[in-house]
Amino acid sequence: MKCPACGFENLPGAETCEACGSDLTAVEMDEPGLPIQQPLAEDTIDRLFPYPAITVEVGTSIGATLRAMQEKRFGCAMIIRGGKLVGIVTERDMLYKVANRITELDATPVDTIMTPNPGVVRHGDTLAKTLNLMAMHKYRHVPIVDDEDKPIGFLSSKGIFKYLCQHALPKA
Repeated sequence: MKCPACGFENLPGAETCEACGSDLTAVEMDEPGLPIQQPLAEDTIDRLFPYPAITVEVGTSIGATLRAMQEKRFGCAMIIRGGKLVGIVTERDMLYKVANRITELDATPVDTIMTPNPGVVRHGDTLAKTLNLMAMHKYRHVPIVDDEDKPIGFLSSKGIFKYLCQHALPKA
């Protein structure tokens, strides 16, 4: 989808231009040229089966958060304050910010390593919007929140890829 303001070629279904920030919601999309373009632009995250959110309160230890992630075999946990999302911590955070750096896992709050105020998606958002958010911020996990910013689940790049392979690509 080409931005009329700057000419940048954005992902199909993007709501804002990645280069200049212009609103793209009124831009008409060309007819899809590839089989995958239509599902990206039209399918919403509601068609996927998002994982339920692991939530921990601000102040919870890194150790307790890591154990919760290991128990559920999830790659992320949502950090909340009063039920509302304030951050996310991922397996990459554990690897790059914790391993060989923090030794007192049960004494260090998880919010010291979280990504604060992560980008989020809501019911009705398109796969293109979700993938654009992931690409722009190098996310592998995107929280899904309700209208009150309470986390209700998350999408992973692996889950989206699996969905697209099963539903959007032509069968061989």
